[in-house]
Amino acid sequence: MTTPDLDKRKGKPRIPRRLPVRFGSDAKMCGGMVADISEGGMRIESPESFPVNSVITVFVQFPRHSVRLKARVIWCSAAGGGSATMGLALTQPEPTLKRAFAEWLAEVKLAAAETPAPDASAAPAPAPAAPRPEPAATPPAAAPPAAEPRGPVTRRLESRQGQSYEAVLERQPEGWNLTIVQLPRQLGVGAPDLVSLCSDYASAEKALRDFVRTH
Repeated sequence: MTTPDLDKRKGKPRIPRRLPVRFGSDAKMCGGMVADISEGGMRIESPESFPVNSVITVFVQFPRHSVRLKARVIWCSAAGGGSATMGLALTQPEPTLKRAFAEWLAEVKLAAAETPAPDASAAPAPAPAAPRPEPAATPPAAAPPAAEPRGPVTRRLESRQGQSYEAVLERQPEGWNLTIVQLPRQLGVGAPDLVSLCSDYASAEKALRDFVRTH
C-alpha cells in the first residue's frame, strides 16, 4: 500500500490517489482528478482553475460514495499540456469528509491485506517425472528348422522345357547325396544328369530346384 505523506501545513497524512472530482461555484462547475488527499485538503489536476483565495464547492467521488466539501484555493500553478494544478484547504472541519476518508483508507488496507504475498518458504513443486522409455520390442523367435527325413526321398519332376526327371536324395555320413536322371532312363543305367553331395537336406532341396529351373 502507498505510504501516506504528511501535509506540511497541518501535519495530516496525505495519500497519493487519483479520484474523480467536480469543483466550482453556482455559475461554473469544472471536472478534474484528485492527485492526493488528506483530511485537511487535496491537490487537484484539471484543465481549468480558480484564482487563489477563491472559495469553491468540491464533490469528491470516493469508491463507494461522493462527498460534498467547501474548500479555499491556497495555490495554483500551470502544468504542461494546458492543465493546471490547485492546492485546496478545507474551510471548516467536515465530518462527512473524515468519515468518507476513513472508510476509503480502510478499503485500501483491506484490499492490500487480501492480496497474499508469495510464500518464499514454500517448497517448489516437484518437477514432473520423465516418461519411462517403452521397452524395446522383442523380435519374433526364429522358426525351428524343419526336421530332415530319415530315409531316401524320390521325386518325379518336369522342367520348364518339358523334360521329365527323377531325383533321389539319400542321407550320407557327410551330408545328403542328390542324384538326378532324365526319364525314361532307369536309375543305374547310364550316367546320371547330376550327382551332388550337399551339407544338409535344405541345401539338397535347393540344388534340386536350381537344376529344374535351368533345364
